Amino acid sequence: MSDFFHSKGKLSRFLAGKGFYAALAVCVIGAGAAAWVAVDKTVDRIDESNRRAAQPGSQAASSAPEPSYGFPDLEEAGKAQSGVGVQREKEPSSSSSSSTAAASSSAASSAPEAPSVEAKAQPELEPSSFVLPISGEIFVPYSGGELVKDPTLNEWRTHDGIDIKAEPGTPVKAVCDGQVTAVTDDPLMGRTVEILHQDGITSVYCGLDQVQVAEGDAVKVTQPIGTVGEVPSEIALDPHLHFAIKVDGQWADPLKTMGKTVE
Repeated sequence: MSDFFHSKGKLSRFLAGKGFYAALAVCVIGAGAAAWVAVDKTVDRIDESNRRAAQPGSQAASSAPEPSYGFPDLEEAGKAQSGVGVQREKEPSSSSSSSTAAASSSAASSAPEAPSVEAKAQPELEPSSFVLPISGEIFVPYSGGELVKDPTLNEWRTHDGIDIKAEPGTPVKAVCDGQVTAVTDDPLMGRTVEILHQDGITSVYCGLDQVQVAEGDAVKVTQPIGTVGEVPSEIALDPHLHFAIKVDGQWADPLKTMGKTVE
């Protein structure tokens, strides 16, 4: 009897010392077996699903829903979505085209027109024809800036006009249309009339008597402006009219300026 209790005590001590490890080993074995069974069943189900999917016309394959990722299908993407406006380039309407054409025509009409070729090519008016102030012999010509001996003053001077021989009282005519700009009494040249013509030409009549025009008068070609008198600085010469021309204020050859020649 004592041996029985002694053996029981040894078993209890063994279980107390080694039993924990034994229980742990039993749990590990049980968990492994359960996991194996679960894996085996899962593999069987996967194989079964694959076999069903491989069969043509399978309802499982056709009925299996595809996963959705939040993006619309291609057909849905082309459709108008609610709440989203689609902007398209508008074709120009007939009204806008007409308004554009009207604006273009208005701008064209408001632009200044270029001068026509005919207007540009229009020739300038020809000056009135010149005539000699009196008929007679030109016995002292224009010196052209060269010095000539003045027999009255007995000195060398330029002769800035032409001397036309004429008897006192001979009518003197305006050589061209113009306006009287001066009527003066010069101590050397006598009573003088100046007439301004176009193109800056001024005719000068010296040594007059009985002047018939006044400053500011408009005169016509061949209109009488006075009569032949005396030129104080040329009194030693035969009676004559001293006639000269200025172009833009400078003395010029009277015959050449008027287009006349000495006969």
